[in-house]
Parts: sequence; structure tokens; C-alpha cells
Amino acid sequence: MRNIEHLLKELIPPSNYQNRNGFSNEHIVLSLTEKEKTEVERNLIEMLEKKEDDLIGETLTIMKSTDSLPTLRKRLNLSKSPTMKIIWASYINEIKSGDEEMKKIALTEFDNVSEKYSRIGIFHHLAGFSDSRINDKIRNFINHEDYLTAYNARTSLGIDTAEIVNREQIKNGVKTKKWWEIWK
Repeated sequence: MRNIEHLLKELIPPSNYQNRNGFSNEHIVLSLTEKEKTEVERNLIEMLEKKEDDLIGETLTIMKSTDSLPTLRKRLNLSKSPTMKIIWASYINEIKSGDEEMKKIALTEFDNVSEKYSRIGIFHHLAGFSDSRINDKIRNFINHEDYLTAYNARTSLGIDTAEIVNREQIKNGVKTKKWWEIWK
């Protein structure tokens, strides 16, 4: 069995841009033995009790940790941010393979997210609910005037982005060529 303290540091790096930008720990979670998984899960739940860290929640979700549900619920209830409420609700929903109460929270809280980058960041969490009502709300943004908003709304729903990429290129004066025109 690997050192649990070392595994925890590998799974949950410091919460800063340098350590977390583009970070994924799924491969580490999937490599855990059953004994390691039990110890890591217990430690992660204790860590989440002490501080709000959505990477810990995400890791417990990858682990399908039903033991973490009370702590995830506590984080959801303590959260003041609509974005964080959606994230915590998405983790609970995923672990439970669907939960109507969590879907209702996501539907309600999405209306309270007005900041552009927060909205962009939660489209994929929202799409994970696999709920037609939530997906309809995301669809309202697939042709948004802001490129990043439209692009992320589309990718979260699996909708082709070529149309808005082209729109943005035209807006920015970028001349696009057909594949056969590349050598001209």
C-alpha cells in the first residue's frame, strides 16, 4: 500500500493557479487499491469537513463515495454562492446517479449566476444533470453574443461550434479559407 499522506498531496495539490490549472487526478483515483481507496476516502471526507474545496468534492465524486454525501450536503447548505451550490449539487447528483432535489437546486441557482466567467465555468456541471429543463436553460446561451459564453454552452451540450467560431472570425476580420485554398 502506498503512503496515504503522499497520495493525498498528489490528489489534492495546493489551491492555486499553478498547481490546479488543467489538473486532473482521475488517473490516480482509478489506480487506487481497495485498501488505499478506503483510507483516501476517509481522509478526503475529513478534509472536506474542515474546508470548502471543490477538488476534494470532485475527487470523492470520481470515487463514487456514498459515504461523502452528508458532507457534500453540508457544503451545499453552507454555500452562499449560486455557482458553488450548483457544483456541490452536481456532485451529489452524480454520486446518486440522479436526484430531483439537486436538479431543482441547479435550476433555481442558475438564474442567480450573472457573472460571465462563473456562468461559463458551470455549463459543464449543469449539462451533467442530464435534465431537459436545465439543458433548455443552457440552450439559451448557444448563440450568445459573447463568444466564450456561446462556445462553452455549445460544448457542454455536445453541439458543433463551427458556426460561432466562423462568426467570431468574421467579426475579428480573420479571412477563412476552404481546405483546397490553403496552397493558393
